[in-house]
Amino acid sequence: MSVRGCFVFSACSGCLLLAFSCLAAEPMDRPQIEAQKLALQTERDAIAAAFDRAARQCWQLFMVNNCLQSARLQRRQALAPIDKQEQTLRAAQRALSVIEREERLDAKQPESKVLNDNRP
Repeated sequence: MSVRGCFVFSACSGCLLLAFSCLAAEPMDRPQIEAQKLALQTERDAIAAAFDRAARQCWQLFMVNNCLQSARLQRRQALAPIDKQEQTLRAAQRALSVIEREERLDAKQPESKVLNDNRP
């Protein structure tokens, strides 16, 4: 598979991962978020490895700078959807933190109502 093919494949697989996670009706929980973060990091590592291979191949050519510039452009294009997915995951993580905080506050609230009701 060519370097460009690797970039396109990894970008498309990341889009599929995000699409399947968005289909879920209920909000994601921490293990799901961590699993998706790990998957995105794996994709990021694959893109970095493909860029390293492309950069090494560029040094074998006469027009090194042009080749490196092209490889960097492909890397940026491949990383763009992953960055968007990470932003989505961070937003989901923040939303989950808010929900968890509200649940903790709701759990404390009945205790304080009982204490206030018992006061003269």
